[in-house]
Amino acid sequence: MDDSIELRLDLATAEYLRVALYDLGEHQAAGRPIPYSDAEASRRLGALLRDLDIRLGGTGRFA
Repeated sequence: MDDSIELRLDLATAEYLRVALYDLGEHQAAGRPIPYSDAEASRRLGALLRDLDIRLGGTGRFA
């Protein structure tokens, strides 16, 4: 059984993900609020999260 999954990201989504993860880590480490993403970043990262959830056996729907 293969326990791996694969997601393919376009360049823009990969860059948004990198920035979001970096900001999350830096702001948590400093005890600062996590900054909001712009609408395009939210849309792209939301689609990525939905795809990831589906590949992990979920429905792709979040409350």
